[in-house]
Amino acid sequence: MTTTNQPSIKKVYVVSHTHWDREWYQDYQGFRTRLVYMIDELLDTMEANPDYRYFLMDGQTIVIDDYLEIRPERRELLARFIREGRIGIGPWYVMPDEFLVSGESIIRNFQAGFRQSRSFGVEPVKSGYVTDIFGHNSQFPQILRGFGIDNAVLFRGFHGDGDRAEIEWEGADGSRVLALKLDEDRSYGDFYFFLRWPFVDRDFSYDEGELISRAKGMLKYKQQRATTDVMLGMDGVDHIEIEPKLPWMLEKLNDAEALGGVEFVHATLEQYLEVLREKVEDLQVYKGEQRSPGYNGINNWVLVNVLSSRIHLKQHNQNCERLLEKWAEPWAVFASWVGRAYPRTFLDRAWNFLLQNHPHDSICGCSIDQVHQDMIYRFDQSRLIAQQMLHEQLQYFANHIDPSSVDGDGANLVVIYNPVQEAVDGVIVVEALLPHDSAGGLKSIVLGGSFLQLKDASGQLADCQVVDLKRGSANRFRKYRDIPGAEMVDRMQLAFHGKVPSFGYAAYTLEKVVIPAPAHGDYGMRELVQPRRLLGTMKQAIATWDNGRIRVAVQSNGTIVVTDLQTGRAYPDLLLFEDEADIGEGWNYVAPPVNPIFNSAGCRADISTVADGPLLSIACVELTLNVPKGISHDDTRRLDEKVGLTIRTHLELRKDDPVLRCRTVINNTARNHRLKLLFKTGLQTEQYYASTPFDIVERSTKLPNYSEHLETSPGDAPYNGFVALRDSEAGLALYTKGLYEMSLKQDDTRTVALTLFRSTNKEVLSDGGDGGQLLRELTFEYAIRPFAAASTPLAALWGEREQFAAGLQSVSQRKDDVRYETLQQRSRDLPAVHSFMQVDNAAIRVSALLQAEQEEDGYVLRVFNASEQPEAAVVSFDRPARLAEAVTLDHQLDQQQDGKAVQLLGGKAHISLAPKQIQTIRLSFD
Repeated sequence: MTTTNQPSIKKVYVVSHTHWDREWYQDYQGFRTRLVYMIDELLDTMEANPDYRYFLMDGQTIVIDDYLEIRPERRELLARFIREGRIGIGPWYVMPDEFLVSGESIIRNFQAGFRQSRSFGVEPVKSGYVTDIFGHNSQFPQILRGFGIDNAVLFRGFHGDGDRAEIEWEGADGSRVLALKLDEDRSYGDFYFFLRWPFVDRDFSYDEGELISRAKGMLKYKQQRATTDVMLGMDGVDHIEIEPKLPWMLEKLNDAEALGGVEFVHATLEQYLEVLREKVEDLQVYKGEQRSPGYNGINNWVLVNVLSSRIHLKQHNQNCERLLEKWAEPWAVFASWVGRAYPRTFLDRAWNFLLQNHPHDSICGCSIDQVHQDMIYRFDQSRLIAQQMLHEQLQYFANHIDPSSVDGDGANLVVIYNPVQEAVDGVIVVEALLPHDSAGGLKSIVLGGSFLQLKDASGQLADCQVVDLKRGSANRFRKYRDIPGAEMVDRMQLAFHGKVPSFGYAAYTLEKVVIPAPAHGDYGMRELVQPRRLLGTMKQAIATWDNGRIRVAVQSNGTIVVTDLQTGRAYPDLLLFEDEADIGEGWNYVAPPVNPIFNSAGCRADISTVADGPLLSIACVELTLNVPKGISHDDTRRLDEKVGLTIRTHLELRKDDPVLRCRTVINNTARNHRLKLLFKTGLQTEQYYASTPFDIVERSTKLPNYSEHLETSPGDAPYNGFVALRDSEAGLALYTKGLYEMSLKQDDTRTVALTLFRSTNKEVLSDGGDGGQLLRELTFEYAIRPFAAASTPLAALWGEREQFAAGLQSVSQRKDDVRYETLQQRSRDLPAVHSFMQVDNAAIRVSALLQAEQEEDGYVLRVFNASEQPEAAVVSFDRPARLAEAVTLDHQLDQQQDGKAVQLLGGKAHISLAPKQIQTIRLSFD
């Protein structure tokens, strides 16, 4: 794209760098070996030749750790060059993907990069350096601004037909950043590819005349995209070593008359930005998420199908994020309010393990098998640390509840915890433990039998339904300064109408009540115990269930009809499975030339009732989908030989609950294919909505015409939690755990297709591997939620999905047998029911609650406005706040928002947020 009055380039700022994928086509240790050699040469060159002035360490800091683990003796030399500004590090800890991790993970990633940079006595490079990320989410400009960053360096996700070198990018909330749009062919390696790469086969023996000629070609090419008379030249590419001859090269270019006096300088990215800011004006503005498939260019691909590659990694990741964000951190805060020490270093370590799995080629699932095997260990460590911290925190509350505040001497205490801002008031399912054989007579309520008696803190009976029971389960325990032991318990899943306050807990007591039988020869009842029976069913017909809010009918082929009893709208043909061939790799779904598509419409399903009662019913739908075993050796067609994919789906209805919870287990025995789950909504609308980090984005149901784009677009799109469609009267939302790829059928059925998984074997720069085939049992959890359009705001759906994903936790123990596993103890005087925090507006969502980095700074609460309207909320605590002030994402005082977004009134935080605004608040209490 050329324009009139194109400015002539007068100065080229050459930024030397390397793009360092920590693991990708090589394993981590292989790449680290190369990293050590590269940094060794960099340090030696900088020390020997001051004219080799600067180097950018790819916007990351983790590479510093990786290097110093092997070369600890070079720490001071490296630190000196960092302090002198010759080596730029940060702002990232690792360069992630923007759609496959939570918004909170993105923030923690930046915070880790800032911390590590400051540990060397410097500020991080203040640039949104996302040179190789596969598309960009709508809130990224606001996140950058929250860290004091006013620019981004990027290229994927934009159209790519000669885009200008600088643009302006506006986020969902209106925040804008200056974006350096790298070109679609050479991306972050233009200087390298123009001037260094042609000499690779000549051992980098540069011909001066050819060097100047190639520089002239580079200037001509870059001139077409220039918005000012200065140009950025990126001297580096993936895993590339430095060129010690660069000072000589720049000297020759500066002396070349053929280049018309253009000046070449070795510079930092920040030096270039400082000059550029003074020169740019009237830039083209791009708004919102940027994920356009590349129109042209060698590297300008968004690679959308990384969203579904090696789906088990995505599930592990979201599970760890959920544990840390919704459970371990906020409950560590609540526990600290009642006397328990905040486990900062444990939680930091859990985040560290998790963030090490967030480099884009790692979390995207597009690397070699060894890389993704290594990731499982890190996920496990993150999860195990978070689970242990959470276990100790929840146990701490249960141990210190005042025993006199709950009914029942010798009873079993069941404490239920709610991690979200919506109070629970409905049927819940929790685990409860009783001494072994306590449940022995539950199925026979006759003389000599028994039944369960569940009471809330006020002593009111709560009808309960046993959903599952495991007798004789080992329950390990260890008291402090004692050897471990195990007791045999009956472990059960109980359904009952529970009430648990927001960000709080509620204690119940559970007892087995025995119905005594008369003694031999005694026909008189010495003691009458009235049994308490829970009778009833939700079943309306052989394969139809009605819970008062929705009706679910299972069809003979395994699809279901869900009817919203509030609106009368029925949604038939839900849960149809569709399978197609995939000869792609971790990046791309690729269909072979001959690609028969199979679906479950003609299957014969087995339908059974797993649980049935007035509070909860579970139906099981089992079917076998016969699909080709694999792909032909020439990748042209699917094999004739078939294998059966066994698919088992549990459908769970809870009384008066509009959410249908689903759990599908698939035994994948086929290779090279993609399996989708279809939901025919029938909703006649031109838009649909998808949750992404800190946003609910609106997208058109009609795909743009990408037929002339170099990158093939399959029509898939990212989401992170829920997808919803609605017309003027009704809507349908889908909540998921660990799934990220969806598409919309381009017909009038408005069918949503969720990609469950892709099976692939191709790997970059290798003969391939079997890990990506996912030949194993795979489990998927999701929910179907019909709703009335007028009375259900999208932000409410966000809250419901949050409840679905986070779930509830419970601690079950003898009321009179407190087992302290640590020295952290206090008086047993906590109330039986308690809420630590309340937010009175569902549109303002809580993203994080944690202790500030410096304990004396109190706590940090992060919220965001999920709606498109200004919203206000009052955040109340179980104690009056002494301080509530707006801070940045870097936890510095936010001069622009303090007193405007946040006010402290009566010990409560009063929050006023613009549409889509993210706000961090520092809190302290007396």
